[in-house]
Amino acid sequence: MRHCQTFSRTVAGWLTLIVVTVGGSLVCSPLPADSPAPSFDPVEREVEGWQVDVDPALFAEPHAQVGVQALAALGNHLQRVKFIVPAERVKQLQEVRIWLELKHPQLDRMQYHPNQAWLVANGHDPRLAKHVHIPVAAQLFARNMWAQHPYVVLHELAHAYHDQVLSFDQPEVIAVYDAAKEGGLYEKVLSHTGQTVQHYGMNNHKEYFAESTEAYFGVNDFYPFVRAELKTHDPRMFALLEKIWGTVP
Repeated sequence: MRHCQTFSRTVAGWLTLIVVTVGGSLVCSPLPADSPAPSFDPVEREVEGWQVDVDPALFAEPHAQVGVQALAALGNHLQRVKFIVPAERVKQLQEVRIWLELKHPQLDRMQYHPNQAWLVANGHDPRLAKHVHIPVAAQLFARNMWAQHPYVVLHELAHAYHDQVLSFDQPEVIAVYDAAKEGGLYEKVLSHTGQTVQHYGMNNHKEYFAESTEAYFGVNDFYPFVRAELKTHDPRMFALLEKIWGTVP
């Protein structure tokens, strides 16, 4: 994304117009500023200790089965976060609310919304601010999502943690990102497609933090894919994540 005050796992950083690219391109255009925000009163559910604001359409026919599958898949994602992230950090992550809807009319990729003003200006529901947003419920159990982005929910929670706990201006993250970018560490890396590309995390320090968090705790879709590779390839970021998140057994 290029500057839209919204972060998505499958977009390139900040947006002006939300342009999504993962092995292709998808456009999530914002509404005109004077368009009404699509709105519903969500049903609150607790999933693995997280408060989830759920689109009521997911509890009614003909979409109830999508709701069952989506909530089960979300529970799977959040269980893995609980099992691998240190307990103290899990408690902080559980302060982040999640917004789950059947199908948002404009947005079509999981993302984190740090800025209410951007939401209002672009015709989106202002209640999405500070939420991890899952705008298309069926993505949670889509086979391609699990194959390509198995830690997508952790990625978006990492954005929220960066914003709400560390702050996006946290100097150590910025410094390590700048060093990695200037050193060309991520200019040509292997992606999950088998192609050599610039790492998605080089779009900005926020994506760098979230992408590296995926590799630190789980599996990312760009090299370094896993923790041992991150430690070898980018030891400064590995050490910083160890300091921020805690050690992994």
